[in-house]
Amino acid sequence: MKNIIFQLIIIFFFTTNNLKANPPKIDGFKFYTLDNDDMPWFNLNNEEDLIDLSNIDCQWSHGKKTKCRMHLSPLYNFPENGVSIQNENVRSGKYAWKFKNGDGDCGQQRKSDECNTFRERSEVSMLGLKSKNTWFKFSIYIPENSEFTIPISNTIWQIHSKAGPVNFMFRIAPNGDLQWTDFVNHSFGGFDTYKILEANNVKGKWNDFVINIEFVEWPNKSFIKIWANNILVVNYNGLTNNNISKQSYMKFGIYKSNINRFNILHKGNPPKRADTIVYYDSIAIGKKCKDLKLDQENNSCKKLK
Repeated sequence: MKNIIFQLIIIFFFTTNNLKANPPKIDGFKFYTLDNDDMPWFNLNNEEDLIDLSNIDCQWSHGKKTKCRMHLSPLYNFPENGVSIQNENVRSGKYAWKFKNGDGDCGQQRKSDECNTFRERSEVSMLGLKSKNTWFKFSIYIPENSEFTIPISNTIWQIHSKAGPVNFMFRIAPNGDLQWTDFVNHSFGGFDTYKILEANNVKGKWNDFVINIEFVEWPNKSFIKIWANNILVVNYNGLTNNNISKQSYMKFGIYKSNINRFNILHKGNPPKRADTIVYYDSIAIGKKCKDLKLDQENNSCKKLK
């Protein structure tokens, strides 16, 4: 018996420590690695039309400044057709991102198998931001037939922390509203939520978002502001980092967690879930509002009410 257990431990060790990032072939993506790092970093064809990171600095985990870089998440076994660049549905310019995540579209991270932790994702992640007063813009289109299964937690944008927990999320609420979910300023030990959009305005149209956050070290507090279609919908002062990590970074795409709730709801025999599809366009990060170039969407900093 001891010999069998030992063999299983050896198999587990070599399986989890020999995962290699094997990025899928995606039109318009140019994958690369750095030194001995097997991260699926990438550049894009027509990148200037899809995301603008030229006005912001990023940093490595030890704090050294570098240009901002993007990679896929999950790192290993990224879902087939999980992300693509297309030109049929765009907010501005000629191209936009399309993310798709279906039933069972899970993969692995360096220290976890998300297929065993009830998580599915098709996301783009990036290095930690090296900025204090930070501006974000992005536009999102969700088709009418895109499924956000209840009671699964459905997230479509995040501010996460390096080597720490998530700080903030855009989530689809069970009633269909789009919510800002705050995990660092919570009144009851979990998270606080703020409504961004009513359910009847979430799907079937492009929605434009601008976020302004001043990232300060815990336990200091500063401002958090969110505009949806030029209307200020979230505005408060609070913690902007957690007490574990000083580095925040953006993630966008589809992330589902607590999938076991759906399985329990259906007593271990759940029906197949339909695909979740989300389009993203006009993504930018800057140190000032003008860095976002809101005029590309016929908006302006002056229109932010």
